[in-house]
Amino acid sequence: RKTKRRGVQLLIFAGSIFSVVPVFLLQYILNLFPQLNIVNFLQSQTHDQNLNVVILFVSVGIVEEIVKQALVRFVDRKYLLIQTIDDSIRYSLIAALGFACAENIFYISGIFTQFNLQQLIVAYLFRTVFTTCAHLIFSGYFGYYYGIAKFSMNIVEQSRWVGKKQILATFLSRILNMSRIQSQKELTIVKGLTIAIAMHAVFNILLQFNQIFPVAVFVAAGFLLLLRLLTQKTGKLILITDASTERVSSMPTKDEEVVIELLGMWFKGKRYVDVIHICQRLLQRDPDNKVVQLFKAQAIDKIGSSSTYGRILRNMFPREKEKSIPDMIKMKEKANPIYGEKK
Repeated sequence: RKTKRRGVQLLIFAGSIFSVVPVFLLQYILNLFPQLNIVNFLQSQTHDQNLNVVILFVSVGIVEEIVKQALVRFVDRKYLLIQTIDDSIRYSLIAALGFACAENIFYISGIFTQFNLQQLIVAYLFRTVFTTCAHLIFSGYFGYYYGIAKFSMNIVEQSRWVGKKQILATFLSRILNMSRIQSQKELTIVKGLTIAIAMHAVFNILLQFNQIFPVAVFVAAGFLLLLRLLTQKTGKLILITDASTERVSSMPTKDEEVVIELLGMWFKGKRYVDVIHICQRLLQRDPDNKVVQLFKAQAIDKIGSSSTYGRILRNMFPREKEKSIPDMIKMKEKANPIYGEKK
């Protein structure tokens, strides 16, 4: 399997190098047929130079971010390589790296023919460090949200127990005649793409006005935030598995739903240590329950790393008695006395 994954990674990297071709081809076509250039049309409608710059770079961001991610999504559909949110981020980073490599070669070769050696060295260092890192960050954020979107079924169910309404997803599902899970998936993909495009546009606009220090701060902050996403436990959960290999729960469905509802109440109330305790107990009875795994991982992310979690338990709850599943059900019924009755 490792050999296959390496092969797919090389395929994505090689393919992303050639993904710059559609971008440059589009530029060539628009130069030949300026009447098709929507950006020029939008810019002609305003005399504000700054707004024109924004329109230009938002358009560039849209094209480049869509092209970078198209290959990842195509390969994922073919090989089903993305099993965790971290997988989605990492493969998106590989695609961005190949794209940035090809783009850097193109731009640096153009600078080489027009400017002197000193300018070439400065341009090479800047594009190698900042521009490449920026592409990685933009794609990394899209990959994060694409990963969340791919596992919408589990995440929507988990959100329901926490009490999140997801009003927009429900509205779109009714208007577009699709399931709420599918509408939530599409909304999440659009959210990730919008963030990537916005970050791309801000980066290019800052460069356009020679704001080098803000660019450096922007890239560094984006990198640190992306690194934080990669360290979260939630991103490492394997949320797609072969259904035929999943173990059957040894707990009645009704009882399990009662405990998970209690789990959602405690998570919403930020009782993360209690959430982890309940998840531990539930996973002994239903080890392949993805919703419970999500609750546990998110609770750990909320209170810190696993080592921090261990210290919290030792210091705050050194001899806490684990509650039995029947005790948890009684707690839920006590919290909601009309549980089980027709409302």
